[in-house]
Amino acid sequence: MAQVIKGVFPAAKKIDIPKSDKPVPSYILHVAIAFSDPLIWRRIQVPGDSNLTQLHHVIQRSMGWSDSHIHQFLIGKISYEPTMHSAGIRESKRFDEQKYRLFTLEESMRFMFTYFYDAGQGWEHEITLEEVVSPTRPLDHPIVMAGERACPPESVDDIHEYQKLLAWQKSGSKGRNPFKELAGPDFDPNIFDLEAAKKRLATPV
Repeated sequence: MAQVIKGVFPAAKKIDIPKSDKPVPSYILHVAIAFSDPLIWRRIQVPGDSNLTQLHHVIQRSMGWSDSHIHQFLIGKISYEPTMHSAGIRESKRFDEQKYRLFTLEESMRFMFTYFYDAGQGWEHEITLEEVVSPTRPLDHPIVMAGERACPPESVDDIHEYQKLLAWQKSGSKGRNPFKELAGPDFDPNIFDLEAAKKRLATPV
């Protein structure tokens, strides 16, 4: 796997994007870690006025990640990422995730919707738009509705290494336990704590 070189970047400039003049729907999304078996997934509902930066935080907290690595979205055929702004003449030409709200991307979300976390190692999340909820049923804040299985430890490089560790643990091999060394002695891969996820999501960013 390619190694990600992490550095210290200037804080991104806050961009105030006006909300829609008309009521917009909210979206029920199914977020699953690709190639996980059994599937690791969460179901979330997000206001349509949320931008992609806000969706990133919702996914992080509902899954149980710590937001300590790079990320990006692939929606339709376009990649959206955090854009680092500076006082220099040159500025990133990437699609800035802060500038795009979900209701403007609805058609593309139906075609392809992927979220990458720690892209150099490979935590890929497949997002499915399950339901478009009418604006007559307004949603003021995101919620996590359901899910299954614990979020893998971030000390594990990717889902393939995680699956190998799970298989090793099930085999009952004796001696040094690499799974416990990476995940900790109390980690249970089968448990998803919905109430804890709701509390994380209720905490201001």
